[in-house]
Amino acid sequence: MTSPLLNTHSINTLSPKPGIMIWYSRIPDITGYILRKGNYHNFRPMVNEIFKKDDFILPILGETEFTVINNFKALKKQVEWLCGRYLIKQMMAHFFLKDTPLDRISLSYLDEGAPFVSGHPHIPVSLSHSNEYTAVACDLNTAHSLGLDLEKIARMPDPSFLNIAFTQKEILTLEKNAASVFKNWTVKEAYLKYIKKGFHESLHKVEVIRDEIFHHGIKADVDIFSHTIESEYILCLVSGRL
Repeated sequence: MTSPLLNTHSINTLSPKPGIMIWYSRIPDITGYILRKGNYHNFRPMVNEIFKKDDFILPILGETEFTVINNFKALKKQVEWLCGRYLIKQMMAHFFLKDTPLDRISLSYLDEGAPFVSGHPHIPVSLSHSNEYTAVACDLNTAHSLGLDLEKIARMPDPSFLNIAFTQKEILTLEKNAASVFKNWTVKEAYLKYIKKGFHESLHKVEVIRDEIFHHGIKADVDIFSHTIESEYILCLVSGRL
């Protein structure tokens, strides 16, 4: 029997194309629902906690996952990791593993860090978090590879960051405002997740130019979906075409 879904008013859903689902939610809403201690509104400056089964209203983590979360040195990392895992477990229980308890659903990782659902590597999944939000995505038809990234839009990055993150060709085509820069950055990160490389691939080998992606100079045959949350966050999904 799966656990009840987080209040549907707290989960926002997007379906950028048939079969692909994106869920995103505020981290304080999730912690307020799953932890007896309630919301962690001020979790960022805090040191880590040792979480136990009794801290949870619902059984969510397996034994190995308790070891993982309790090895993080900062509460910020613990809470972000926990909320991402909870949301993707709920997504899997809702769409795929309907008779599997959440604490029996777990994620494993490829050698270069890309996550997959343990025992179900055929289900394309991706997750991301930033500041107060976490987001997850999957393909219900298991037909598309995908990569998801979420970033809070901050002030306009300085030239040194631009030179690290983007090629000169990208910089010349970028609109010089924070929203455009962060959009291109999330597209690039989402693509790196899509190819299951993350930052094991050079940032300068992937170029985002006028809403198209070029990898080693070759145009990628992918779809790009971008969505703005509260005018403060940008969420991007890159998925393969059939």
